[in-house]
Amino acid sequence: MANSLDPDSSSPIAGLDDSTYQTLAFILPLIVFLVIGSFYPDFSNSTGTTGVASAEARTYLVMVGAQIVVAFGLLAWFHKVHLQHFPLKFSWLSVVVGVVGVVVWVALCELHLEKKLLTLIGLGEWFPNRPSFNPFAEFSDSGFRTIFLGLRFMLLAAIVPIVEEMFIRGWLVRWIEDPDWQPIRLTQLSFKALAAASVYGVLTHPGEALAALAWFSLVTWLMHRTGNLWDCVVAHAVTNLLLGIYVIQANAWYLW
Repeated sequence: MANSLDPDSSSPIAGLDDSTYQTLAFILPLIVFLVIGSFYPDFSNSTGTTGVASAEARTYLVMVGAQIVVAFGLLAWFHKVHLQHFPLKFSWLSVVVGVVGVVVWVALCELHLEKKLLTLIGLGEWFPNRPSFNPFAEFSDSGFRTIFLGLRFMLLAAIVPIVEEMFIRGWLVRWIEDPDWQPIRLTQLSFKALAAASVYGVLTHPGEALAALAWFSLVTWLMHRTGNLWDCVVAHAVTNLLLGIYVIQANAWYLW
């Protein structure tokens, strides 16, 4: 099936139909990003007091760099598809939503309501431990530390907002609305499609379920109001950038 936005379009990959190619454009960058992230070292029990660039810390740095390089490459490869569906533009409302979003996220996370609730009903051991990676403790060399922080902020504020929003708002919510998803506009979604974004957020952030529910719902409201995916990307980027700054200033490494 050809994309209804451009009846003459065709996949640049031989043997791959255009519909499949367009689907891959929205889901593949996030899938590859998550696959690489699955090789992160386990820092859930890190004391953050090693004071050296351990093998695990160096591996983490390499994995973050690999995520940026591969994700950027895929986004560059598929950028024509993305811009065909969503011309590049944004409103200042997205910045406001991003700022409000980080306040909501931090406030709800710092309350630790999820863990308190599970502990209250005797299921506290089921609460997922978040890695608590402190680069100021793990990297004794300032050069390694600077490189890591630069890459981590690039990942947090540039790569993640694009790959995740392309998947959620570019494909998932539209596909849930209609398997013939390409013609669907973001202002035409039913409740089940709108709710899918929040469900995704909770499932991918179980340790911050309430914060994820509130934040993803807020950005979904923005999406429905403006009908513009790039507003969601900007809001996501602003929240993540401010969150990264908060993590460093407050030593809240479990939010990293």
